[in-house]
Amino acid sequence: MYEFERIVYHCDAGADGLLKLDSAVAMLMDCCQFQEYAETKFSDWLRRNNTAVFLSSLQLDIVRKPAFREKVRVKVVVYDCKSIYGFRRITMRDEHNELLMIANGVGCFFNFSTGKAVKLPDNIGDYLVMDAAEEMTVLPRRIPLPSGEGVPLEPFRVMRSDLDLNQHLTSAKYLALAEDRLPENFVYDRVRIEFKHQVKCGEQVDSLLYRTGPETLVILLKNSAGLPAALVEFSVRKP
Repeated sequence: MYEFERIVYHCDAGADGLLKLDSAVAMLMDCCQFQEYAETKFSDWLRRNNTAVFLSSLQLDIVRKPAFREKVRVKVVVYDCKSIYGFRRITMRDEHNELLMIANGVGCFFNFSTGKAVKLPDNIGDYLVMDAAEEMTVLPRRIPLPSGEGVPLEPFRVMRSDLDLNQHLTSAKYLALAEDRLPENFVYDRVRIEFKHQVKCGEQVDSLLYRTGPETLVILLKNSAGLPAALVEFSVRKP
């Protein structure tokens, strides 16, 4: 388990004064990264095995977006590991301990040298602390590729400033460029993203919009080779 507190900074807030989607996801991912650093036995195991954890999919349920200057607390627990995957539950709460957002993140373990997925050893629990996860309705990790022809949207060119420490387009940036391409005034409170292929600096990301339900939109992001880079689903949670 790892948690930190901070306020919603000016650069985190959108034109409505509320925490932006990409800023929220950046906070959640930072908490996950800090958790890896804090658990020294786990981070040492990753380093010795030349292995890293890359986000494979994320589901984020939004109860309420905090406002500019509001205090929030972000917490992550690892609740399971199996095969090549690790599973995290991440929460954001306000200063009254009311739930603001809850997310389920699935990470895939990759070897830097081979570029291939790493099957976790049976004793991974010796290196990584796992805790019970807060209750959440978790949808399938995979988002079905929409059928038919989507509506072409504005493309995006990946620049150096869009990359993270691993030379990848940051997870939050995928969500920012997808959200920017939603129809105006489209309302959602659940976001799912599934990552498919990496996007590199200089590549053009093309996007297609699909309506897969009355209150569900999917944006397919494709890399320069025409391969799916990510699928992003925006929807309304059912009561």
